[in-house]
Amino acid sequence: MDSEQPQTALISSTASLQVVLQGAISLWASATTGDSERRQDLLRDKQRIVLSFFRYIGKLPGEVEPGDVQGWLRDLERKGISAGTVYQHACLLSSFYSWAMKDLEVGQYVRRNPARVARPKAPKPYQTESVKALSDEEVRKLIGAVRARSKEGGIVGKRDYALLLLYLATGLRRNEVISLRGKDVRVGETLVLEYRAKGGDYRSREVKEPQVGEALIDYLSAAGREHALKTDAPLWTRHDRAGKPGEALTSHCFVKNLKKYAKEAGIEGFHLHRTRHTFARIVSEFTGDITATQNALDHQNRSTTRVYVQRIAVKRDLYSGEVAKRWSD
Repeated sequence: MDSEQPQTALISSTASLQVVLQGAISLWASATTGDSERRQDLLRDKQRIVLSFFRYIGKLPGEVEPGDVQGWLRDLERKGISAGTVYQHACLLSSFYSWAMKDLEVGQYVRRNPARVARPKAPKPYQTESVKALSDEEVRKLIGAVRARSKEGGIVGKRDYALLLLYLATGLRRNEVISLRGKDVRVGETLVLEYRAKGGDYRSREVKEPQVGEALIDYLSAAGREHALKTDAPLWTRHDRAGKPGEALTSHCFVKNLKKYAKEAGIEGFHLHRTRHTFARIVSEFTGDITATQNALDHQNRSTTRVYVQRIAVKRDLYSGEVAKRWSD
């Protein structure tokens, strides 16, 4: 390169390499992340993961070989990172390279995508330990850990307790619960939720279990936010020093807390989606009916439900006693 030519985004002195990479990675993350309530969390995580690769390998992007990427992925596996997370890391790195190759300036120095070649096969969905259903004992221990925080009187503990009960009692998806607004909830003899389901359809769900409604009211009362139930304000808000008063809680923040509770309860590798798998297991065991479980999960296809319920429970016998009366003397 001509010594008089200005330095570009990916050609720099060693001293400024990290700054230059951060700039390029920031541009990529911004360009490939859509608008959502989790945008800031996603931007931060994407940048952290890709920058960690270049810090690990110590090379300029144009110098990286597929073997370098494979070595990084093997190191992640040795550290106990799950197959699904390793695959996600590889996909993010590949996305960065795909973006870099198309960028008018950066593309001059990045001619190939080493991550695409090195990327492992995608793991089968929902087959890792982190997304399997909790056992009844694990459910009791997890709820006990969060309930203990709630009884200490802190607003965050009360909020997290209400959230966990709602996820477990409904089996709703991550965003379906966390994005609820005050006007989406009606509190009466039972709790009624109106939410936007996967695919964009709006649905309603009743929650009869009184503990769920009581936990929600306890949280809102402690936070002085009972009025939120009749407004478009977010149902769940942040109550930490880092968050602005009234700022909507992101699922990322809640999951960080939940993983701490799970660790206290002796549950390793916890993921929020396990609450949905747990709901599916319990519904299946109670009904013995794959169709009932499918309906409870709002699944369009029965094959998807079978992924959640690895063993269909035996359908309860409600009729053989009555039938036997007809042949008895």
